Amino acid sequence: MEKIDLHMHSNYSDDADLPVAELISRCKAHGITMLAVTDHNSASSVAEASALADSALRTISGIEIDCTFDGRNYHLLGYGFTPSDDFSQIHRNFSELQRKLAPKKIEALRHYGFIVDENALAELAGERVPQEEQMAEVILADDRNKNNPLLHPYRSGGSRSDMPLINFFWDFFGAGRPCYIPVSYPAMEQMVDVIRSNGGTPVIAHIGANIKQQYQEVLTDMQKVGVMGIEVFSSYHSPELEAWLYDFALKQNLHVTCGSDFHGHNKPKIEVGQCGYNASQLAAIRRFTDTVTA
Repeated sequence: MEKIDLHMHSNYSDDADLPVAELISRCKAHGITMLAVTDHNSASSVAEASALADSALRTISGIEIDCTFDGRNYHLLGYGFTPSDDFSQIHRNFSELQRKLAPKKIEALRHYGFIVDENALAELAGERVPQEEQMAEVILADDRNKNNPLLHPYRSGGSRSDMPLINFFWDFFGAGRPCYIPVSYPAMEQMVDVIRSNGGTPVIAHIGANIKQQYQEVLTDMQKVGVMGIEVFSSYHSPELEAWLYDFALKQNLHVTCGSDFHGHNKPKIEVGQCGYNASQLAAIRRFTDTVTA
């Protein structure tokens, strides 16, 4: 069966670690035949990924954009676009916002008794803006934090130790969590327009990671502002949610996509190609890939 993964990250994303060439090699080793590298707010991987494609593995241009819709933050995937300065500007704006937020995130962590070694954090982040997962890694590695009971779930054998870094992010920085810092990203309507004006197709990513109810209402409203597809099959979605999203997408004439959301080190349980569709559902995904590669 053809193997497709349309959501993965290279080290052009601040929270992922594999260079594009290594990511593509990993995909080939896992038998993937069609992929999109969808880096956070960056289209820098597009040319590299395209150059590494061959008769056994095809690529689609991709990006994952942070945006705000109806007062809540979501991730919007873009596929099949032609890279332009529009996407470079998205990356510049996002990076500047993250630089301003980083000190606030560190201050919030210290409020809960965590010692954050900023020199170690800067070394780990390198030229990139430090992300919450890197803050978690520095905190967990620092012996001065070893007796902090808030970290017990993330250490070996703890209830959140299967993916400690991303779990720390969700537990402390997710909406409504202790270190959550409200932030507004560009409006989804604007990002939809950017993707479509550059010949691409906008698709809402892993909606089950962002909301837990009112899927029909929210997705219908997103469709009204130009969203054209749903990432139905995702490592964040239960089989029950995938089944509902799949039926809804077909009824609403929305594209069906799939993605593992592979990051590497930060999400060790998630492997490339881990998408969860079956053979009959693959046909809908293939219709989408045929559309954006036509």
